[in-house]
Amino acid sequence: MPIEKHAVLLALLCLQIGCTEPYRRHRPAPVYGQHSGGVQTAVTTEPLQDTAPLSGEPIELSSVQPRPAPRSSPAVVALLDEAERSSKSGNLEGAVATVERALRIEPRNPHLVYRLAELRLQQGKPRLAEDLAKKSALLSAGNPALKKRCWLLIAEARKLQGNVQGAAEARSKANRIGN
Repeated sequence: MPIEKHAVLLALLCLQIGCTEPYRRHRPAPVYGQHSGGVQTAVTTEPLQDTAPLSGEPIELSSVQPRPAPRSSPAVVALLDEAERSSKSGNLEGAVATVERALRIEPRNPHLVYRLAELRLQQGKPRLAEDLAKKSALLSAGNPALKKRCWLLIAEARKLQGNVQGAAEARSKANRIGN
């Protein structure tokens, strides 16, 4: 029996080393805004509207949609348009799948992650929406308006989960972010 345990441990160790080793040899994912050909992408947003009180009506998150700038990847622009059409027709699953396809093209695009978070919130998956909004907030270091919207979405997701104190903290953090 002890030999079998050692063999299992050795196999697990080899598997772990084998799973982590290739990541050290590959180039990291491109940073949002840069492509290997030197082509820049950008996403513009409409102005952020004032926030509603936490105890009042739910925040209207979909009223301010990020839209890609003309220099964005044509594939991503087309996929976002398709996702918007799916969402407006009530096909949230189709919209999610389309945004996920766009994220495979630009995995570090904070606007795509934010849009996916909005869709997940609309689907009634506030925990997943909160996690995605946190990721988008981390990726949106140079975009205070998007970061603010991320924290408002986090506040709404926390409120839907019954975390009133966490929602208030997220709203406070959003209010501290300047446009």
